[in-house]
Amino acid sequence: MKNHRDYNRAIATIRAWWLSNVVVLTQALHYGRAARRDERNAFPYTAAMEWRNAAELFASNTLAAEYCWKQWERIMNLPRQLAGPASISRIVAFPRNPALATRVAVQPAINPISLARAA
Repeated sequence: MKNHRDYNRAIATIRAWWLSNVVVLTQALHYGRAARRDERNAFPYTAAMEWRNAAELFASNTLAAEYCWKQWERIMNLPRQLAGPASISRIVAFPRNPALATRVAVQPAINPISLARAA
């Protein structure tokens, strides 16, 4: 007698993965629609946050994410690099070199005040 437990587990895993992708895509489309509505109702900064949320939900290298980021940049008049929080440092690990794999370098976040003074 064959064991169908592994087959059922594989089918359940595929269905869960597919459902999670559909839910994420639906949520991203909802954010985009809400952004358009907010912009139409004269809430530009709320619309910008909605565009940012939609862009983060789409895969990072898709045309949809690029479109959402372009809308955010248009509303905020800022480059995309300033979309993240300014107070959190970026952590960069070096996974390719085994000697440096345990060491972590901390880079300071972009300071918008010093960036504005430099311009």
